[in-house]
Amino acid sequence: MSYHELAVERIKNIDAKQYIGVSNKRYSEFRSRGEYEVDARLIAEYYRRVGAYLQFISKEVTSIYAGMDMLIGYKMVDNEWDELLVKCPNFVEIDCMLMKLISIHYLRWCTLLDNSNNIALQFLDIYEPMIILFERGGGRISTHHHELVGGFGAFSRSIDAKRGDKKPIDISDNALKTIIEEIELAEAYLVEHKKGNLTEKYCIRCGNRLIIHYNNKFGQQWYKIKCETKDCFDNNFS
Repeated sequence: MSYHELAVERIKNIDAKQYIGVSNKRYSEFRSRGEYEVDARLIAEYYRRVGAYLQFISKEVTSIYAGMDMLIGYKMVDNEWDELLVKCPNFVEIDCMLMKLISIHYLRWCTLLDNSNNIALQFLDIYEPMIILFERGGGRISTHHHELVGGFGAFSRSIDAKRGDKKPIDISDNALKTIIEEIELAEAYLVEHKKGNLTEKYCIRCGNRLIIHYNNKFGQQWYKIKCETKDCFDNNFS
């Protein structure tokens, strides 16, 4: 199968049920904290890959709405939205405009791969983090003012080439599974701690002890759960 055919199959197999009826819900109503962390990692890795691509084509910035092919001179045609729904009828029920747009860009990029475009071939998997995001149910992203909606405050609607300087993020199935497991462990640890259970818990990544730190600002208490190992697990919880 061609790159484009494989891409169409992936998009067609996205479960629309994950997105029906969630457009007006907060992320916490349909995504667990662990899933939310995974979503953020996938978005961060996409931004990093786009940043590296921007550096390669000597551009400073782009919009999350722009397709990578558009940055090298290709243009969308008027009927591409309709064609997406014909090729991928599961998207008819999905009310996530940005998800649909990025999927169109992904399919167009795969067409360039099939045509052996030299630039596309050097950035073969640039869309992979976002497609994984969509497959996992995290595709209900949108923008408001200059940021992604949903608490992803670290991500503006503009993607800077400097993002390409960041360290690559492991988005393998095992790495994403570990992120969810360590968040679930920390959440359970905090619940038991609040009940007075002082049994210690240990980091999934390195095996060292997890420490709970109390914080109180503006009358609101929150907790930081941090691994003893430097630059290991470190997250805030309410």
